[in-house]
Amino acid sequence: MSELKPMPDITDKAFRAMEISPLPKSPKERTRIGEELQPVGSYAGIIPYQGTIQDAETLQDYEKTDPEFTSKDWWWDHQRIRFLNEKLGLKFLVLLFPVIWVFFLWFSGIAVVGWGLITANDNLNIASEILVIIGGILSLSWFAFAIWATPVTTNWLMSTGMGFVLKPFEKTINKKLDKTLEDGCSEFNRTTGQVRMALGGGRHFEAPFVEFDAYVDRVIQQSGVFYRLIFLHRYTQKSFHNTAFSSIESSKSEVLALWDVLQTYMDVSRPLPDVPRLEPFRHLDPVTAEHDKQTGRNPRFWRDLDIDAWKKGEGVEWLKRQTEYPWSKRRCKLTPQLGRVSMEEYRQKRPDGSWPI
Repeated sequence: MSELKPMPDITDKAFRAMEISPLPKSPKERTRIGEELQPVGSYAGIIPYQGTIQDAETLQDYEKTDPEFTSKDWWWDHQRIRFLNEKLGLKFLVLLFPVIWVFFLWFSGIAVVGWGLITANDNLNIASEILVIIGGILSLSWFAFAIWATPVTTNWLMSTGMGFVLKPFEKTINKKLDKTLEDGCSEFNRTTGQVRMALGGGRHFEAPFVEFDAYVDRVIQQSGVFYRLIFLHRYTQKSFHNTAFSSIESSKSEVLALWDVLQTYMDVSRPLPDVPRLEPFRHLDPVTAEHDKQTGRNPRFWRDLDIDAWKKGEGVEWLKRQTEYPWSKRRCKLTPQLGRVSMEEYRQKRPDGSWPI
């Protein structure tokens, strides 16, 4: 996103829960073991509590450097929600540099001490007991130095140091990073109703939002049972589990609230969900702008919020509402439309560029 733009014309293919057209029957049973199918078009109006706290902090920090939110690095707006789908490419290598440096810093000194003791033992007439004591003192001294030096040198490495070393290659590296990130970038597009999932290698899987089934997946780990939101394309059975859009959560209601946010976002007949990441763009979406005008919403609610005070006050009620909401009573508006049109007829109505079915 290079500049703030008003909402473009909404296409007739955009998602509207109250106007879901007839769809072909799913080629396979939609019930999946260990995964709970989520209803479509039944809104709770609840946003994820933990995710909201993290996003509000991110929003407030980011505004300090980019108050207009015009940078391409801000991946949520009134038109698209963008996220990475598994692929990290060069970004992973950049993040690997400080890890390599810390290992080098901590163990290079020990290696030098060891080499010095071996040399002293071979060339000097010093008792082995004394060498052990000297080695222990030098090793502890080096570890103390490494503990002090790690944050200082790592911060310098990731800012000044790396910038100096990579400066001659900055344009090439930035271009490659942008290409790598774009290659791994997926998105939910509110204006077109399309979902685009990155497959890597410059390939993307694109299809209408109404063709995806959302599931809450159980992730079994040593510390317990966790949950995440996954997506399955109904007509090709392609599944997308590892997306940065949905992290693994200890609370099931947190994931259910995230699904509520996503389908509310995609429904162009409804205002944008009131989440921190979208606040700078609410006035650019006509439906949302009218809603905020009617309700008198503070346009800077999340940006000016005292997060710590909110967590102790109003946030307590938000969390209670999330955990106590009758999620099991939601009713799906999509399922009744399945099987009401043949696959052959439906193919003729799909948007251009959609993955073949």
